[in-house]
Amino acid sequence: MAKTTTSPEVVIEQVPDGAPLPIHLLLEADPDESRVRNYISFSLVLAAITEGKIIGILAMTPETREKAEIRNLAVAATYRGKGIAQLLMQEACERAKRLGYSILQINTGNSSTRQLKIYQQFGFELSDIRWNYFVQHYPTKIVEDGIECRHQLVLTKNLC
Repeated sequence: MAKTTTSPEVVIEQVPDGAPLPIHLLLEADPDESRVRNYISFSLVLAAITEGKIIGILAMTPETREKAEIRNLAVAATYRGKGIAQLLMQEACERAKRLGYSILQINTGNSSTRQLKIYQQFGFELSDIRWNYFVQHYPTKIVEDGIECRHQLVLTKNLC
């Protein structure tokens, strides 16, 4: 893995195609394992690493000629609140720009209030709501902090 971004304790690296991934961490952001395994196969995957251990993961896919989507973003529980997600998103934004994308999209559930706050603080703005998305596309009910996840919130950020 080639080093691409660093902070005092964390390195962000692109995970090579075919390298083992922390599926348990990916499933924290998206509980549908078959869905994760499908999109991860055509994703650019970034890992936040400290002391040789992956503590955060981000998967980004091309959507159109102008737009890339962050499909999965997860940080291990003991490392949350330390800016790891921001490091991963910053690297994703820089890579998306270099690859010629002008828009970066990220989707989250209506119940993901902590993530929604982070994404908005990072400059993403609500651009669409997909009503009942999780009810229609996921086999089991998702509940976060006592809130049923029903609707998908689509957030975008202009990179230009």
